Amino acid sequence: MSVIHFASEADSVELVKALADEGYRTDLAPGDLDAAPVVLTVEPFDDRVVEMVDVYGGWIPGDTQLPD
Repeated sequence: MSVIHFASEADSVELVKALADEGYRTDLAPGDLDAAPVVLTVEPFDDRVVEMVDVYGGWIPGDTQLPD
C-alpha cells in the first residue's frame, strides 16, 4: 500500500513537506470526494511513513481509527 488519504489538501501540507525533507517522493491528487477527497502517493512506502501519518492526521486505507 503506498497511499495516504486526507480530508483536504490543506491537511496534507505538513506531511508532504516532512516527507520531502526526508527524501521521499510524493504525489498529491484528488481522490473520492466522499471516502478520501485527497490521496497522497508516497515512494518508498515504509514504516517511517506509517509513523508520520499518525502524527500528521492522514489515514491509510484499512485503518480502523480515523483522525478527527
